[in-house]
Amino acid sequence: MLLFIGIISGSIIGLFFYLCQLITNIPVYTLLMNIDYFPIIGEWQHPPILEFSYHIVVSVVLVYMLFFFLRLWNLERKLWAYVSISGVIGLLIYPTTALSDRTPELYDGYAIILWIIGHLIYGFSIGVFRQHSYKT
Repeated sequence: MLLFIGIISGSIIGLFFYLCQLITNIPVYTLLMNIDYFPIIGEWQHPPILEFSYHIVVSVVLVYMLFFFLRLWNLERKLWAYVSISGVIGLLIYPTTALSDRTPELYDGYAIILWIIGHLIYGFSIGVFRQHSYKT
């Protein structure tokens, strides 16, 4: 079930940022897919499907980690915990935008707002799917 949650939630945030980038021309989807700063991996052009696959793998791993820690803290059934932690993760990783010329500027207020909203949606989707999995 956690694998499914990671794939679906990762797809939701990906679609959200893709649409945001399409509508606003703010490269938040590019930031989500960006791997420019990883040695070796970021040195060559990757097909979009491969970039998205990397993102989905990260999403699945994150969902497992979130559930592990929230279960440890007895918060695995609390929607606010998934949303809050995802928002904090978004804040912590946004500065990676400074490592690429293709992503938003570090102090682009609109990009930051979209980035945080996307991560809150991501956390919400994880929490909702997780809560639903307890009922089935």
